[in-house]
Amino acid sequence: MLFSNTRYLILLTFLLFYIFSYSLFASDYKDITDKVFSDRKIDTIEGIWVKTYANQGPTGCVTMFYKEEGQYYQIHIDECFVMGKITGKHNKFDNMNYEGENAIYFYDGKVIWESSSISISDDFKDFTITHGTNNNKFIEKWKRIWPDNFNSYNKDIEKNNR
Repeated sequence: MLFSNTRYLILLTFLLFYIFSYSLFASDYKDITDKVFSDRKIDTIEGIWVKTYANQGPTGCVTMFYKEEGQYYQIHIDECFVMGKITGKHNKFDNMNYEGENAIYFYDGKVIWESSSISISDDFKDFTITHGTNNNKFIEKWKRIWPDNFNSYNKDIEKNNR
């Protein structure tokens, strides 16, 4: 009985910590989202994302996608090897797919741009990006941290703009 209660308490503590830290993490970028997205509807790739998988390099990088003059730009904003620079440029193929190019930064300062493709999940909460060449292919998975629900966000914006 004691083991069961202890296990329950540990699980509950972990769950509460996760929920609390997740909401703090997303709120850390409120100044950015207010400035860049200024209460407008966003496209499926727009928002703030955190890298959850990379076949090369670390995870945890926070990036933002935003639209400017019909093109979607990616810029790393927190915990990344390269910060504050455009690292991707994409065009919308459809709601679930974007095509373009991403920069590959090397430790020696060299930068090359390679073609890339982005595929977004049906619920708009995750995407996979593949870029590079056959000899050096990067595969990364990203999870949306803002807005936490793409569809609800756009519905709220539409409702408030009526």
